[in-house]
Amino acid sequence: MKLKVIIALFLAVLLYSCSQGEDEVIVISTPYGEVTAILFDETPEHKANFLKLAKEGLYDSVLFHRVINEFMIQTGDLSTGTQEKGVDYSLPAEFLSEKYIHEKGALAAARIGDASNPQKKSSGSQFYIVHGATFDDEGLKERADRRQYLKLSGLFQRMLKSERFPELTEKYNYHVNKFREDSTYDFNKAQRDLIYNSIELIEKRFGPQDDPGYPSWAKEIYASVGGAPHLDGEYTVFGKVVEGLDVIDKIAGVETNERDRPLSEIRMKVKVISMKKSEISEKYGVDYTKE
Repeated sequence: MKLKVIIALFLAVLLYSCSQGEDEVIVISTPYGEVTAILFDETPEHKANFLKLAKEGLYDSVLFHRVINEFMIQTGDLSTGTQEKGVDYSLPAEFLSEKYIHEKGALAAARIGDASNPQKKSSGSQFYIVHGATFDDEGLKERADRRQYLKLSGLFQRMLKSERFPELTEKYNYHVNKFREDSTYDFNKAQRDLIYNSIELIEKRFGPQDDPGYPSWAKEIYASVGGAPHLDGEYTVFGKVVEGLDVIDKIAGVETNERDRPLSEIRMKVKVISMKKSEISEKYGVDYTKE
C-alpha cells in the first residue's frame, strides 16, 4: 500500500474518532435569556475547573458584577452568590492566541494585573464573555499599540517594585508628586512617556517586547464579528458561545454605575449538559476536527 494511501486512511480514521464520543455543553441562564457555550479541550485546567464549579452549583445566583458595553461582561465572583467568599487559588495560563482569540462570544478567564501576577495566572472562578466591537486595520493597529502598552506597563511596575532600578523610581515619583501638587498635571501622559522612554531598560531586563500584530484570519474575524483584540495573548480564552449572542448584547447594554456594576442585579444559573459530539456539531456547528 502506498504511503499516501496509508496517510489518507489514517487521517480519515483520526477525523472520524474526533467526531465520536461526548462533550459537555454549558448553559448560562440569565434574566435576559440563555447563553450556550462549549469549553476547549486544549485548555484542560480551565475546562476542568469550570465544569467542577458549575456541577457543584457554585456559579448559581452569582452576579454579573462588571459590564462594559462593546467590551465584555464579567461574572464568577462566588462571594456575590451563595458563598461567603471567593476561591483562594489561581490557574496557570493556557494561552492559545494562535488559535483562539477574543472574538465576540469568547469565554476567557479574568485575572489580576501583571505587576502582581507576572505569570498571568487566571482567577480560579471569575470569567468574562467578550462583547467587543469591530475593528478595521487602523483600529487593530491602535489595539496592538494598546496591548503593547499594557504589557510594558506591567513590566515597568514590576521593575518599580523590585527596588533594583532607583532611577526609574525617582522619575516615577517625580511625576506622582507633580500630580499631587497640581491636579491638572497630565499624569497619564507623563507615565506613558516614561514607560516608552524606558523601553531599552525594560528589554534589557525582560527581552524584546515588539508586538506581533494580528494574523490575517484574526483580522477578518475582528472586522466582521468583532471582539477585544488587545487582550489576545494576555488572558486565557477557554471557550466560546455557540448560541445566545443576543443575550450578551442585552446584558452589555444595561445601565451601570461609575464602577461598571449594573444598577439592577443580573444573576445567573449554570448547568452542564452532556451531549454527543456529533449532535453538538450538527446543532451548533462545532467542528471537533479543528479542536
